[in-house]
Amino acid sequence: MKKYFNVILTLTFCIVLAKGSYAQELKTEYIMEMNLSLNPPVVVGSRVLYSWSEGTIIGEINGKILPVGAEFGTVMNATTYKLDVRAVIQTNDSAIIYITYSGYIFTDAETFKLLASGKGAEVNPSKYYYRSNPMFETTSPKYEWLNHIVAIGVGSFTKTGVSYKIYAIK
Repeated sequence: MKKYFNVILTLTFCIVLAKGSYAQELKTEYIMEMNLSLNPPVVVGSRVLYSWSEGTIIGEINGKILPVGAEFGTVMNATTYKLDVRAVIQTNDSAIIYITYSGYIFTDAETFKLLASGKGAEVNPSKYYYRSNPMFETTSPKYEWLNHIVAIGVGSFTKTGVSYKIYAIK
């Protein structure tokens, strides 16, 4: 009988712990908007490579995207594109921040054809899922907080390229 009591006590304890006493609610905090003017793509098999000549950062961080890096994306199928980006930010106060992110663009096949043909600015962002997970590296004491955050980027297409609103997950 004592054995069953211990099992029931252990299970009760586990249920109490699992009910959220240690759970945290996810919250977001807006960090910045990143805008990139993309050059025409270079297609290599299923890879689509985009470079840029300019880009801007506005928000908690202000500056520009240096013409170093590129998008090395992959067309996964007729509805999905996998992001793979590396870029360098130079802030207005001369700090250097390396940013890398992956993510996905997903939509129906008809909308995907429009996006792939360069007509993304004409498509309402509610018609596609465009999310990224930026990670940052910097030696700047002012921006060191970026080195240990989880962030999410919500992307959209513009007439000259792409735009991301980037949020820290709190």
